[in-house]
Amino acid sequence: MARFSSRARGRMGTVALAAAAWCGTWCFVSAPEKAPHASLRPEIAAATAAAALMPSEAWAKGGQWGPLEGKASSLIHPIIMPCIFFATLYTGFLGWQWRQTRTLGADLSALRKKLPKDEDPEKESSATKSLKEEISRLDAERKEMVQAGYKDKHHTLSSFILGGGIFFTCYGTFNTWFRAEKLFPGPHLFAGAAIVVLWAISAALVPFMEKGNDGARNAHIALNGVNVLLFAWQLPTGFEIAQKVWGLDIAWF
Repeated sequence: MARFSSRARGRMGTVALAAAAWCGTWCFVSAPEKAPHASLRPEIAAATAAAALMPSEAWAKGGQWGPLEGKASSLIHPIIMPCIFFATLYTGFLGWQWRQTRTLGADLSALRKKLPKDEDPEKESSATKSLKEEISRLDAERKEMVQAGYKDKHHTLSSFILGGGIFFTCYGTFNTWFRAEKLFPGPHLFAGAAIVVLWAISAALVPFMEKGNDGARNAHIALNGVNVLLFAWQLPTGFEIAQKVWGLDIAWF
């Protein structure tokens, strides 16, 4: 009986070992780091391959802002602002021409008041004839300026500069944040902020100018003169920044 029990226990141990080996083969898998590539799911393999194709420096800040932090977006501000600067110069010319048109009207009124009322047309003095010739010349010049539409052109272009200038100035500020997640306080940033403020104040004076307030008109001209000087002064710093952006190793979009 003892011999049978010993033999039975031996057979049972052999069976147990075989079962354990079989279960180990089918029930346990190797560690993830040792798994063969063939066992990866197709979508995971595709994502891994796509990530490998994109260099780590393709985005400025990991790509969470997408195209907004790309090189193309970063160059919009440097390209648009010089265009706005030259548009500002042309708008200033239009505004000055409209001012000349308006002052010509006042000059004509003053000259007409100097004409003698009781003088015989057939016996006009040389001074009266010269005065009439001056009035005729100025009147023709004023009519040409009125037909040129300087006032409407100045108003329309100024509106575009006000809206577009503020938008693209803010766009440049936000783009710097998207690209670097910080701003860089300095002459360019402060001059740009001052220009936006001057635009706003100049536009706020227009209702008073329309009512004939000469103080508002003179302040409008002075503020825009300072604006142009600031604009011209900060263009070189903007060009330096644009060169740095152009040299960045970041994606275009």
